[in-house]
Amino acid sequence: MVMVKVVINGMEVEARDGETILGLARRLGIEIPTLCYYEGFSNGSCRVCVVEVNGRLMPSCITRVSEGMKIETESPRAREARLTILKLLLKNHVHRSREERGRCVLCGYAVRYGLEQAPIISDERLDDTHPAIVFNPSACVMCRKCVIACTMDQNNDIIAVIGRGSGTRIGFDLDVPMGKSDCVSCGACVDACPTGALMEKDWVPTDKVVESTCPYCGTGCTVEYGVKDGRVVWARGGYGPANEGKLCIKGKFGFHYVNSPERLTKPLVRKPGVPKGPLNGRDIHEVFMEVSWDEALNIVASRIKEIISKYGPASIGGIMSDRSTNESLYAFQKFMRCAIGSDNIDQSATLCHEPSAWSLATQLGFGAATNPMKDILNARTIFVVGSNINETHPVIASYVKRAAKQGSHLVVVNPMHTELARYAEYEINLRPGTDVVLFSAMAKYILDMGWHDEDFIGKFTEGFEEWRRSLEPFTLDFAERVTGVPADIIRQVARLYALEKPSMILWTLGITEHENGTENVSSLINLALLTGNVGKPGSGLMPLRGQNNVQGGADMGCAPGRLPGYQPITDAEVRRRFEELWRCKLPSFVGFRSTEMIEMARRGLIKAMIIVGENSVRSHPDSNAVRDTLSRLEFLVVQDIFLTETAEYADVVLPAASSALEDYGTFTNTERRVQLTRKVVDPPGEAKPDWWVFVELARRLGYDMGFRDSEDIMREIAQSSRIFRGLSHGRVEREGGLQWPVIDEKHGGTPILYSDGFPRGKAGFRVATWRGPGVVEERLYPYVLIIGRERAQYHTATMTSKSHILKVFWRGPVVEMNSEDMAREGVKDGDIVKLVSPAGELIVSVVKSSRVPPGVLFTTFHYPELQANVLTPYMLNPITKTPAYKDTRVRIEKLRTH
Repeated sequence: MVMVKVVINGMEVEARDGETILGLARRLGIEIPTLCYYEGFSNGSCRVCVVEVNGRLMPSCITRVSEGMKIETESPRAREARLTILKLLLKNHVHRSREERGRCVLCGYAVRYGLEQAPIISDERLDDTHPAIVFNPSACVMCRKCVIACTMDQNNDIIAVIGRGSGTRIGFDLDVPMGKSDCVSCGACVDACPTGALMEKDWVPTDKVVESTCPYCGTGCTVEYGVKDGRVVWARGGYGPANEGKLCIKGKFGFHYVNSPERLTKPLVRKPGVPKGPLNGRDIHEVFMEVSWDEALNIVASRIKEIISKYGPASIGGIMSDRSTNESLYAFQKFMRCAIGSDNIDQSATLCHEPSAWSLATQLGFGAATNPMKDILNARTIFVVGSNINETHPVIASYVKRAAKQGSHLVVVNPMHTELARYAEYEINLRPGTDVVLFSAMAKYILDMGWHDEDFIGKFTEGFEEWRRSLEPFTLDFAERVTGVPADIIRQVARLYALEKPSMILWTLGITEHENGTENVSSLINLALLTGNVGKPGSGLMPLRGQNNVQGGADMGCAPGRLPGYQPITDAEVRRRFEELWRCKLPSFVGFRSTEMIEMARRGLIKAMIIVGENSVRSHPDSNAVRDTLSRLEFLVVQDIFLTETAEYADVVLPAASSALEDYGTFTNTERRVQLTRKVVDPPGEAKPDWWVFVELARRLGYDMGFRDSEDIMREIAQSSRIFRGLSHGRVEREGGLQWPVIDEKHGGTPILYSDGFPRGKAGFRVATWRGPGVVEERLYPYVLIIGRERAQYHTATMTSKSHILKVFWRGPVVEMNSEDMAREGVKDGDIVKLVSPAGELIVSVVKSSRVPPGVLFTTFHYPELQANVLTPYMLNPITKTPAYKDTRVRIEKLRTH
């Protein structure tokens, strides 16, 4: 890094060549007023940040330092210029309330410089049509930060400058009220606005602001939470490495669950003689009685001992939440293996991205993304496959859209039309379940054209020839017949991926939640290896994780057969090392995954389960069978923040602290970045952190975990695996997060995997097989039902349903259907139909949708009144046991007209 010497306010300092004066001043703790400044996108339009440089007035936000520069931030000329600008801005500036004026940076500067604050006047032009945000045009000074936030940073393109001359103003879409626009409610405009012209409707001043990490998807956004009287009252984007100040609607407005009066606050034990099952409107105290923690934990320990004595430790299974911290996840798997002696351990990856983790680990070495998220901006070609990231990962979508605007080739592959497609060079709407055919045909065409990277293949891979022979059936003609994608389009996108490098592939659950999910992922990995798009900036493979710490769950060993750091429990030397570290005898067998545990419990092999933060009744396939199975268990413990549908079947319910806002620890995001989550508020009542419960239970079972706090656990995590050796809470805090592998205390982490080779020696090509649907299946159940997600909801909505703002976007029990299919079935918008699958049936309302193609239906699993997974059969990937949520066959029966 080149350094230059400058003088600022009489001090000689070293500055980074190319940094702005404002950046240097902030680094030195020197405050310079700003209004229009927006990190990374400033254009110096307001001139409030003017300083004197070598006798000239210059805007500090866009002026770069240079050798010998003399800077005065508060010289008489600079202050006079600032005063003139502030007076002009304040001339027609008014506010509607003291709260709005309290948010106004401009009014703060008025006080600082001895000027009169803006008056408080009601304004009939107020736009309060949005459910969460109010816009007061009279408080707007046209700094354009909201425009930058919306169009250049978030890339949602809703807010614009409208009109000319004195009629210039801020507008939404085609100059409609904000609530009528296509606003996605990310709140970036609110967080950017320096005057309170855009602000939350229920904003209040706070006692303190605490930074933590978002509890929702795997992006790992930094969030600043405002706290008032021990309650979280607002959230805004913090400037973290993953999000750089951006949030989505859930990160911005989805915090209300933590304050909910429905939170569990005391341990509960089922009353004698009360059968297991849904409450069905009964008061919770009719079914459960409150007990002390001692009593609850003693009951749990006693029952576990009884079951182990009677059936053995393998009769007990544990499912852990991926919303928990790394520390709690680590403690849980250690508790299950050492205190109980069972390897029946899992977390939600089996239900979503385990095909990604398995294929990536098998072929490359680690079950994780290869590159950092911001590397998307360095990609020349980007494939987004099986993903509606505008809804599932909006912050990551902002990087993809920015890259496309800057000239990267964007190819969107999805059976459904998605919003992201409007930024794409190619939108490929293939038939559901034909991904292997498409990507294998692309690979064969690349080979036929000689566009493969022979040098990379020869030096760094194995299994190439066998895989190459397997591609023979995947001709372009065959691919067109099977996928519905024209052969010429396949040629064009294959050329882009192979020649317009570096190329990156992003995918989510549209690829993995199939019977052949592992094959789908392998076909993507094979493409990357074929073209040498691994181990380089702007290239690689990025599975976008759906929960905030699902990556951490796998990293910490919350999976059968896999100890922390992806070390196999079947390896005798690995077991020996962990037995020495943990001072216990480990099981040598590979246990069951969560979907298998439910099936084994149905068969009577699993007698007891501990389910932590996972609403299995709604999230697992064949919900009716899950309910029946849980009701038959000899003993069920559920640990959660709410009394979920799953908790209604429990013998003991333990109240948990929210990992993201009421505990201290770490999460690992989708790019392997380990980040801190801080205690923002105290947990309600007697709720406890997850790890504390496992430590106390283990003690009652005669095993000392050796942990007093989460820092103790992190120290042991660092000892457990070489890839975590350099991690500590202190380092993670100082460095704003670290991407593993972090091999020692001086190692700075690994943003890009495999840049110096593969841990398994060479990367492996893998033959990806494909099986089409059965003829009888298609005839009896002619529609493919895709079960997915919506932007404003999350998982089974146990958290998002507690936000009054997110509830505004609640759609309820609907299924989206193409107009052609509606005409064929004789149904119209709002009609009530029955969906019937081999597993069950569901009554829903039909909504006409242009984004689903003929033969495809779409619904979600968020809503309690829409138990979508009653339709999902117990049809699993043979390797990872992942359900086929994206390929459920159904038929439609019309019930009544709207």
